[in-house]
Amino acid sequence: MTLSRIYPIVPVLLVGCFVAAACSQPMPAPPLPTPSQPATETASQPPKQTAPVSSPADETGWHPVQSFSGKDSETTAIFRISGTKWRIIWTVNSENAKYAVFDILVYSKDNPGMPVRKISGSIRNSTNIAHVYRGEGDYYLKVLAANLSNWTIEVEDHAGTGPATSPVQITYVNYKGHAPAQNRALGLGMLEPDEYVEIKNLSYSPQNITGWILKNVTKGGPEFLFPTFKPCSCSWYDSWQECIENCHPPRPCTIEPYQSIRVYTGEVHPESGGFCFHYPPGNIWDNSKPDVAVLYDASGVEVSRKSYFIPTKDSGEK
Repeated sequence: MTLSRIYPIVPVLLVGCFVAAACSQPMPAPPLPTPSQPATETASQPPKQTAPVSSPADETGWHPVQSFSGKDSETTAIFRISGTKWRIIWTVNSENAKYAVFDILVYSKDNPGMPVRKISGSIRNSTNIAHVYRGEGDYYLKVLAANLSNWTIEVEDHAGTGPATSPVQITYVNYKGHAPAQNRALGLGMLEPDEYVEIKNLSYSPQNITGWILKNVTKGGPEFLFPTFKPCSCSWYDSWQECIENCHPPRPCTIEPYQSIRVYTGEVHPESGGFCFHYPPGNIWDNSKPDVAVLYDASGVEVSRKSYFIPTKDSGEK
């Protein structure tokens, strides 16, 4: 056998070895593509959006009361604060902040001559908050605005810091009604029939209060039993058609989300639910020393209680 016939075999054997080695080892996996990096914020990209300050998820205990919006100066409608404190959340948009003006004057309905607070609003296109540490009353705002694209205001109140056993809470006791002289002038036989207790649903769902009881526990009574259906009378409306639309069929005795009702001592006010003790002597809530109002659910469990503060000469309040 000649060498020329042996040499061609060598490359064939070498190739065979390489093929065998390749088949005996797993093929390496292809490299994974490098993950793309998120684009960095530049001047041409808007900043990341964050939850608004007034989002319910941010804080607990705050509840919407009223919203206002506009462009120029205006005086808002009167709104009711039921909590222990409240806040104003506002945004302002202006094309030229240098010439923009935005201020908020907070007034109590009972003292329109003196603002409760003056807020010099930020002209930045952002959300701003100011707290007002006065509650349980009627207020309105005077907005002073100029050279703005628009402004918005959200009013929220805070019912308290403690946990509530029910979203239905007593928020206000109006203990001081007509003075005796006013009663005589009006020909009223009942003392202070315009006293009332305000009750609010602090939740996002309707609350049925059928069979619930409101009671002055300091005096041991009287008691008001909430009926199966909401009070309604054709005498409240100008036409039979309105009566049919509003009173028939009877509506369940519920409080709508974030709405308030009032239970008066001796007057019927359809706009606040039409609930009334119809208590002939009147003067359920004492003017000389604070009483305590308690609300019980249909099973007799106490769900809320509320008293009130009576100003004295030493307190400097009227």
